[in-house]
Amino acid sequence: MMEDQGLRILVVDDTRSNRVVLQAMLSKMGHQSILAESGEEALALFRESQPDLALVDVMMPGMDGYQTVQAMRRLADTWVPVIFVSAMGQNEDIVRGIQAGADDYLTKPVNYGILQAKIDALHERIKMSRQLAKQNRLLLDYHDKTREEGAIALDFMRRLAALDKINDPLVNFHLQPAEDFSGDLIAVARTPAGQLHVLLADSTGHGLTAALAVMPVLQPFHTMSSKGFSLAAIAAEINRKVKEYLPQNRFVAASILALDIEDRMIGVWNGGCPPVVVLDQQGEIAWQFKSSHVPMGIFRPDDFDDKIEWYYYGDTPCQVLMSSDGAVDCADHRSLEAGMGLMLDSMKSGASAGRLGQLVNMLQTKLGDGSALDDIALILVDCPLDEFDSRDQQSSRQIPQQGQMVAALTDSSWQFSLKLTAAQLKRLDAVPLLLNLINQIEPDNSDVAGKLFLIMSELFNNALDHGVLKLDSSLKHDPEGMERYFDERAARLKQLEVGEIEIGLARAEYAGRPCIRVRVKDSGQGFDVSVLHLDIEVSTRRHGRGVALVRSLVSELHFNSNGTEVEASLVL
Repeated sequence: MMEDQGLRILVVDDTRSNRVVLQAMLSKMGHQSILAESGEEALALFRESQPDLALVDVMMPGMDGYQTVQAMRRLADTWVPVIFVSAMGQNEDIVRGIQAGADDYLTKPVNYGILQAKIDALHERIKMSRQLAKQNRLLLDYHDKTREEGAIALDFMRRLAALDKINDPLVNFHLQPAEDFSGDLIAVARTPAGQLHVLLADSTGHGLTAALAVMPVLQPFHTMSSKGFSLAAIAAEINRKVKEYLPQNRFVAASILALDIEDRMIGVWNGGCPPVVVLDQQGEIAWQFKSSHVPMGIFRPDDFDDKIEWYYYGDTPCQVLMSSDGAVDCADHRSLEAGMGLMLDSMKSGASAGRLGQLVNMLQTKLGDGSALDDIALILVDCPLDEFDSRDQQSSRQIPQQGQMVAALTDSSWQFSLKLTAAQLKRLDAVPLLLNLINQIEPDNSDVAGKLFLIMSELFNNALDHGVLKLDSSLKHDPEGMERYFDERAARLKQLEVGEIEIGLARAEYAGRPCIRVRVKDSGQGFDVSVLHLDIEVSTRRHGRGVALVRSLVSELHFNSNGTEVEASLVL
């Protein structure tokens, strides 16, 4: 039925004259009649024709009007208005007709004006009903499409976040979205040298919009960590991505952690997240990395502060708790201090291995049967004194004695060098860039990438720290020396005006086997090379171990007479 056309009306009456009269009236009104002389015939036509409205006589042989209307109601998928037309006009007759399922009641003889008025009123209700049904169908289609798209988006987000693939033995976590999608994100990665990187990002709001906003942080975190970039460089790149891709009113709070078990150092960049807390073996606070930066995406790259805070945990294993503000608010929404205090108190009883479970149980008790108002993210990182060394320092292969042989270039060799001045040293993370280039040239030697990264990092950092910046390694020997060392390093690097480092890389041959030769030269004043004859297994000092470690990995390590240039050869 079109809204500007007449209705298709089923007329049911066992008297032919009554049917003819009603047909004439309806035709004059502009409606089409479908005639039936019994209840049985009416039901057959009702199924076949699906009329817009029915006029039904009450008194008919066989199936009467009441039974006919009740059967119509059972057949109809949608509302079809019915008017009883009867010679019985007592109040109880009208009541019975309405109770049987009719929408209105007319007494015979039928008055044309009254019939037209009633049909016109029902016509408007039919239009409204069908318009509402159409809108409902569109709404259901929209909901179905939205539900399907949401399921696809949720699966995509889960695959992208890859929480099920976070299986680092040092990391335990709990992520609880307030809705289907989480605006909190957890990511874990290892550098080529085995340093652990952990990210907790918290986008403004929650739900799909928040989940989409936090996605730009994943790619730079994983890619740059796998290439060995520093935590400061990773934080700066994530900020650039967030600033570039998100609207102005969207930003991402984040805390990023670097764990260096070799030096027993914890580094943290915290921008807008609750404090990152170091817990001792009794569950007491040993140190806190409070938020000292604004969230990602607020400052432009030139104004971004990438400074990393460091903590040395020494000879005592510890754990680090990272959390989102949703977790703190769930514990106690009155203040950050109250929420963090309750969270930390819940972790003090029992062994350290069960602390995260105790914290989660406390939060679930707080929630009761209700839902969290914001996404909840918790990470607990173990900080041991040592870890299985995947670099295989004690390889079974025979390593020639130092200085016994010299690497020689062959026909299959390649070589290049890069000289960095003060301007580049202040802003470039050179080692990951060079390692990535080597991986492109030597794609089948990924098994030595970790060793090569460690060798290049140690030699480059020695040249930068001690040659160019003139830092004294003895600073590290004090209880708080590592923190002071990193602060002094950052300050001197920021003020650096003159200085350069040249890095040379080449594929050569050493004792008939292919190797990569690393050469690093700095513009410093040099040092006494004799002090570097250290044994990695007996060195217990907090400085000098890096060169000893390099010595254990390479087939040749040679410094020039004044220590400003060093060469190392790593057999492939």
